[in-house]
Amino acid sequence: MNEPYSILFQKMKSDAPVKDFLVDFGMVCTDFPLSAPGEVKDLPKRDWADEDGEDTFIPDTLPLKAYDIKISVCYEGAKGTAMDKLEMLLEYLTGADNYGSRLKIYNAMTRTGRQDVYLTKISDTELWQGDNSEILEFNMELHVCDPKTRIIPIYNADDSTIVENLVIRS
Repeated sequence: MNEPYSILFQKMKSDAPVKDFLVDFGMVCTDFPLSAPGEVKDLPKRDWADEDGEDTFIPDTLPLKAYDIKISVCYEGAKGTAMDKLEMLLEYLTGADNYGSRLKIYNAMTRTGRQDVYLTKISDTELWQGDNSEILEFNMELHVCDPKTRIIPIYNADDSTIVENLVIRS
């Protein structure tokens, strides 16, 4: 397991607030693989039985496929709070906050971000309870529709620890 850290989310609608995984949900990311997009979409081709090789349309720019990310998450808090926090996260990711479900996401550890991301699954949920606390671990799977556009944070001019917005890197 890597050292836990936070990740940032922001809905794609204008004026949507930036959400910090740790600050807003009390959760940390324990594994977020560096997903380098690079798988090219299947190109249209014809394979004639009476000719060698194949006819493939190869465009000047090869389009990239969308891809999935599997993130491992951990929450530790007072006994009886884990499922409430998970429900709060699920409501946010599924659009119950009235900002929709299309996301921008930024991983500060790897300095990578993407837009047009949505939740596909929360799985492998495990809950451990102690006398006064509990730990919840789960995996969150996201689909990245835009494999190329890079997202970066914009910090507050007065306080460089506050992220005001997630924007397209120019």
